Amino acid sequence: MNVLTKTLRQRCLAAAAMLAFALNAYADIGSASAADVTLDGSPADAFAYQDGWNPHAGPMGDTSGFGSAFDGFGTGDFTLLAKHESSGFPDTSPLAFTFAQNPGGTSGTWSVTNTGADIITLDLVFAIHAGNQGGAWLFDDQTINPGATETLPGTWQILWTVGNNRANPEFSNLTLFERDRMTMPIPEPGTYAMLLAGLMVTGVAARRMRRNR
Repeated sequence: MNVLTKTLRQRCLAAAAMLAFALNAYADIGSASAADVTLDGSPADAFAYQDGWNPHAGPMGDTSGFGSAFDGFGTGDFTLLAKHESSGFPDTSPLAFTFAQNPGGTSGTWSVTNTGADIITLDLVFAIHAGNQGGAWLFDDQTINPGATETLPGTWQILWTVGNNRANPEFSNLTLFERDRMTMPIPEPGTYAMLLAGLMVTGVAARRMRRNR
């Protein structure tokens, strides 16, 4: 590589770096909060934001933007559940997800359905990358009952800002993480009958004890 070519390359790299800085100048959390993503009508339990973070990065995703922020809600490490690609989600059975954007790309809807036979409870993280910034929303101990009629609908919006005009950046990608997943069979009708009978017996015994005092 001659001196002229090397100098030209260095100038191009410097210009690219300056452009990237200008595009991401004044990146700020804005008014973003846990209420920006909902599931089944309820806001997330916690929210974490980090400039320069892409949760989609790497084959297993990147949890560095929220790992320590969500430590108080459970134990263990978060693992990749799914990455939303242009064609949708890969197979995440028995959990099935949907994701849609409104015009403008700064808000939309999502949902999760449990297609299995057991009740599922887990710590679920919904993480968005937009404008070279990342946000993550935690749904702590989220219960998802089985059955298509039990689909949990959700909404999302991006309220952090970027650039001199403090605009909300357009959605880039979505990554889902999970922790502490537990499954529990749906109790049989006979189980409820036994529980009710036990409560009735306990109530009768308690009344007799009060009478004999």
